[in-house]
Amino acid sequence: MKGHDALLSELKAVATETELGDFLRQLTAKFGFDRYAIVDIPATSSQRLSNHITLSDLPLDFIEGYDALGLLRNSPIFATLKRSTAPISWDLEILRKGRPANEVEPALNLFSTHKINSGIYYPVHGPNGRRASMGFFGNRDALTHTEMGQLGLFVLHVYDAYSNLTTKTKTAASNITARELEVLHWAANGKTSTEIAAILSLSDHTVNTYMNSAMRKLDCVNRTQLVAKALRLHLIS
Repeated sequence: MKGHDALLSELKAVATETELGDFLRQLTAKFGFDRYAIVDIPATSSQRLSNHITLSDLPLDFIEGYDALGLLRNSPIFATLKRSTAPISWDLEILRKGRPANEVEPALNLFSTHKINSGIYYPVHGPNGRRASMGFFGNRDALTHTEMGQLGLFVLHVYDAYSNLTTKTKTAASNITARELEVLHWAANGKTSTEIAAILSLSDHTVNTYMNSAMRKLDCVNRTQLVAKALRLHLIS
């Protein structure tokens, strides 16, 4: 596995969000985790985690399940992230705390099913003052103090690279067509390609063509990331 210096050198060569995602998968594995996510810290009134994930390899069905259960509203982790600047380690026992009794079992089942039993979030700040967090998830013991510091250093460099790439993405966003924005709007409202096709009087194939075109322009790898980025860039509301 690559050393710290080799990884930092590789990070400097990253030119797209897709490449950054590939780098983050290497970094995630190096520290014994399985998944990662960059998440804008949601406002208190937010209901859907999917609207705040900006770059991630979390399974789509995990994110959809999380939102279907409405777990963001009473999340003890995100409640702490809103008021803390220190890294936050968690495990399934911590997930129990602060939730209504009726949410505990469904939440634990969802996390356990996807083998997401522990993790850590690092709060970060973008150049525009936006607060976000970078999370790593899996099934390992808590990071040692040394590991936490080492990963924290990478997080600072990664989020700086991510912020620079986001600026470039805003330029690409100006090429999104009106039809692609229509498709994105309905996707953000939870509609499937078949449902969007019926609403816009298009074929499923045409809807998917618009979706794939928007993904290429905004350098996204899946629909969840695309919708989240379109919302973050205020292309749709």
